[in-house]
Formats: sequence, C-alpha cells, structure tokens
Amino acid sequence: MKNTSFRCLWIGQAFANLGDIFYVVGLISLLYNLTGSAFYLSLLPFITTIFRFISSLLAPLVIDRLPLKRIIEQSQWWKTILLVCLGIFIISFDHGFSVAVIFFIALISLLDGVAAPVSAALVPQLVPKEERMKANGFLNVITQTIFVAGWPLGSVLLISTNSSFIIWLTVLLYAVSTIYTGRIKVPEQTTDPVAPSNWDSIKSGWVAIRQIPTIRTLISIDFITTLASSVWVAAVIYIYVEQNLQLGEEWWGYINTSYFVGMIFSGLIVIRFAKLLEKYIGFFITFGLFLSSLLILFFGTTSIPALALLLACLYGLPEQIREVIYTKLFQDHATEKTLAKIYAVWGAVINLTFAGSVLLLGFITETYSVKTTFQFSSTLIFLAFLYATFKRNDLQGKQSDQSLSSKSSNLPR
Repeated sequence: MKNTSFRCLWIGQAFANLGDIFYVVGLISLLYNLTGSAFYLSLLPFITTIFRFISSLLAPLVIDRLPLKRIIEQSQWWKTILLVCLGIFIISFDHGFSVAVIFFIALISLLDGVAAPVSAALVPQLVPKEERMKANGFLNVITQTIFVAGWPLGSVLLISTNSSFIIWLTVLLYAVSTIYTGRIKVPEQTTDPVAPSNWDSIKSGWVAIRQIPTIRTLISIDFITTLASSVWVAAVIYIYVEQNLQLGEEWWGYINTSYFVGMIFSGLIVIRFAKLLEKYIGFFITFGLFLSSLLILFFGTTSIPALALLLACLYGLPEQIREVIYTKLFQDHATEKTLAKIYAVWGAVINLTFAGSVLLLGFITETYSVKTTFQFSSTLIFLAFLYATFKRNDLQGKQSDQSLSSKSSNLPR
C-alpha cells in the first residue's frame, strides 16, 4: 500500500471522483439555464446510464487490445479534451446548444463505461495479495469521503460562481488526475499476437462469470441486493421523511449523509481489521446480509428521527464491508484482464438493474406506501441472505493456486 504507484492511483482517482461530482453539478445548472426544462434535466441520468451500459458491454473489445494502464490514461485524457471543448462551446448560449451538451454527456459516459472496470482491475497489479483487503478499504474510504464532501462543496461553488466556472474547474481536476495516472508503474503486459474475434471478446466476461463459482455467486447476490438498495434514492427517502418522520425536506439530506458516514466508518473498520475479515469472509458476507435485512426493516417502520439517522448510519456499515469483500474475492479469482472484463459485465448488469429497480420501488411506494417499499426491500435482502447461506462454500475466499491457475487458463483473456 505504501508504493508510489498505488499512491498515484488513489490520488488520481480522488481528483477524478471529485471532478465527476463537479461535472454533474455544472451540467445540471447549465442544462437548466439553457432550457428551463425538467425533461432535459431527466435526460442527464438517462443518457449517462444508457451509454455507460453500452460501453460496459463493449469494453472487452478495448481491454483485449490495449494494456490496462493505457486504457485508463487515454480515457481520462479524452474526458479532459471533451470538457475543454464543452467549456469553449459554453460561450454560445443559443437554444440548439442543449443538444450539443447532451452529445458531450453521451461521449463522456462512453469513456466512463470503459475506464471504471479497468481502474478497479489495476489494484491487483499494484498491491500484494495479502494487502488487498486493506487497500480496497482505503480506496472506499477515500471515495465515500469525497462523495460526502463533494456535493455540498459543488453546491457552494455553484451559488458563488456559475456553471462555466465549474466546468473549467472540472477540466483542471481531470488534468491532474490524468497526470497522476500516467505516473503509475505496472508490470509489462504481454498481449496475444492474434486478437480474439469481436464476439469472443464481448462474451468473454460472461463466460468467466459462468466458469468461476465464487464470482458467479457474488454477482447473483449483488443482483438481488441492488434491487433492494434503490430505497435509498432521493425520491423514496423524500416520501419516507414526509410520511414516516413528518419532517421537512432537508431531512432526506441528513439521512443520506448519515448513510454515507456509516460507509466511511466501515472502510476504516476494514483497514483496521483486514486480517480478521479475510479469515472469516463467508461469515461476514452472510451475517452482513442478515443484519442489513433487519436494519432496513426497522428503518422503514420507525417514526423517530434520531433513530432513523442511527439506523441509516448502521446500514452503511455491512453494506460497505460486503462491497470491499466482494472486490477482494474478485481480485483473487481472476487475472487482471479477465477481472476488467468481469467488472465491465458487472457494471452493465448493475446499472440496468438499478434503473429498473428505481421504477419498481417507485411504483410500490406510490401504489401502496413507503413502509411497504422498505418491507419489500428487507425481504429481498433476506432472500439474498438465504441464497448466500446455501452457497456458503463458494464464499470462503479460499482456493488453491493450482485450482485457480487451472480455471484461469481456460478463461478467455
């Protein structure tokens, strides 16, 4: 964890993540000033999700043909260049400019869909196996801290300046991120002299998931819990605050902050007790799911504001610990290139699942009640707990080097 390349990785990711937040804040303000239309604002998450989904599916085509470091470095440079172009175009405030903004959003989302899985796959090349749990916990602490601090800071900047200033500030943050990414040193990767066919590349991540039981089980669990986790979106929490707590709208912000504070604390717990978590991986996954099911059930039924804040914070603990454990197991059961393809597939599935679950839980909330929505989510997580218990042998995190090597050799690279 103390090597220079890992330090460059997390610093580069920190600047990139902060830039991503400012990018969204600036675009929301820019689109609203240009159009005054709620429809155009709704296009921002829609376009982002759809194009990231498409690029995640196609990412293996790039991963098979370029070294991982080169992919993430070039994608960050292109994001910077596209934002520079957007900043220049901002001087033309005509009505048709809104279409150009949507075009830039689509292109940047395509780059993000490729860069995200590659960035996650770089960690095993920089950190020894015995330190990966701690490294993943550290990266999650950095990410969640920036998320908690970045949105309020972006709002303050927007009030104090304007969308154009924020876009140019994002350009600076992306440029710094790219410089740090370029300083990462990774072992020289050998590429196959004959690249696989396009179809073989696209399906390789899916084939890897099917052939590696641990990863297949983790993704199945994550699919179920993602369906449930949409209860934390602003639309559901806003109604929860109004119906259950009967308080002002500012409380949904307090609850979200409490949730992410819990995630930050869980990252610190992972760093401190990495060896213990790694020793009992299966237990912490299954017990964490059971605990999450109880916490979300109690949260959905309480009408006490202080208890709601506490439960939201506590819910973030097992949620984040599971995510770090998942990442560690992924890294231990696949080679770097295969890992990047698996992350790409996982990202595509999760993005689509999350989008669908938001609509499903919104429908349940409107048709029945917000309490019913939380009860439904609690039931889903409990089903994930039962499935994890049934598949506990796949969650031990232990696999002989010979077995792993044998399976990896049969996977499409």
